[in-house]
Amino acid sequence: MLPERRKRTIVDLVNDRDGCSVAELATEIGVSETTIRRDLRDLEERSLLERTHGGATPVISHGRPYETRRVYNVEEKRAIAERAVAEVRDTQVAFFDSGSTLIEVAKQVPEDLSMTAVTRMPAIAHELSERGHETHLTGGTYRPDGHDCVGPWTDERVRQTNADVLFLGTDGVDREGLSARDMQQSQAKRALIENAARVVLVADHSKFAESHAFRVASHDAIDLLVTDAAVPEAIREALVAAGVEVAAETHR
Repeated sequence: MLPERRKRTIVDLVNDRDGCSVAELATEIGVSETTIRRDLRDLEERSLLERTHGGATPVISHGRPYETRRVYNVEEKRAIAERAVAEVRDTQVAFFDSGSTLIEVAKQVPEDLSMTAVTRMPAIAHELSERGHETHLTGGTYRPDGHDCVGPWTDERVRQTNADVLFLGTDGVDREGLSARDMQQSQAKRALIENAARVVLVADHSKFAESHAFRVASHDAIDLLVTDAAVPEAIREALVAAGVEVAAETHR
C-alpha cells in the first residue's frame, strides 16, 4: 500500500471507530507499529487527527475541516473532475466554487484552454493562474476552516460577473435539493448559481442523503450532476423529475 493511501486508511479508521490504538492500526493495515507511529506524527502535523498515548483520536470539529476532506476519496474526486472539466469551452467565463473536489477540477483544466476563471477560493486561484489561465479572486471574509471567502463582498463581486458555467460544490444532497452547513456558505453558493448560465454540480458519494441547516437550491437549479457512484434511488428520481442530467464516473 502506498504511503498516502495508507495514511488515508488510518484517518478513516480513526474517525470511523472514534479512536484507534497503534497496535490495532498496525494489525489492521499490516505494517509495523513503528510505521504507524511515524504516520500518526505526520497526520497530526497536518491536523488530520490527534495523537494520544498509544494511539490516536479524531480531530474535533463541526464537519470535516478542509485539510481532512482533501485526503478523502481522492481517486473518486479526480474521476469526477476529469468528466466535469469537459463542460468548459474556449473563451468562456467559469465560476469555481470552493472545496476539495473543486481543486481537482481546477487541476484538470487543460493549459491550452483559453478561459477566464472567477473563484472565491485562493487555492483554486493559485492552481489556475499557475496553469496560465486569467483568474479573478472574489475576495471577501476569509474562512480558515474552509480556506475560502464568503460575505457581502464576495456575493457582490459574483453578481458583477456573468459566467457561462459554474462548477459547484455542496455539503449535502437530499431529495429536496442542496444544503450547506452555514448561512454565509449558502448565500455565496446561491449568488454563484444566480449568475451562471449552466450549473455543474460535482459531488462524491459521501454527500448523498446529507442534509444541513441552510438550503442552497432545489434540484432544478442544476443542469448536470457529476458524481462517482450510483445515486440513491429517491434522490435520482427527484433529480430526473427536475430535468437534471446525471453522470456517474468511476476511477481507473
